[in-house]
Amino acid sequence: MTEEHLKPPRGDEIRAQSPFGRVARPEEIAAAVLYLASPAAEWASGTIVDLNGASYLRS
Repeated sequence: MTEEHLKPPRGDEIRAQSPFGRVARPEEIAAAVLYLASPAAEWASGTIVDLNGASYLRS
């Protein structure tokens, strides 16, 4: 879904927003979703999980 959106030059701008210099791989996002859907995340109620590669900081 994002392949076209991440082509240069716009994609370069997006990747530059993160200290990692890239966007997340699908399996990285899937790992977080799997955790949140598991019993281990029982106490994660009402939380926000930012999977943004540190592209912005909350103050």
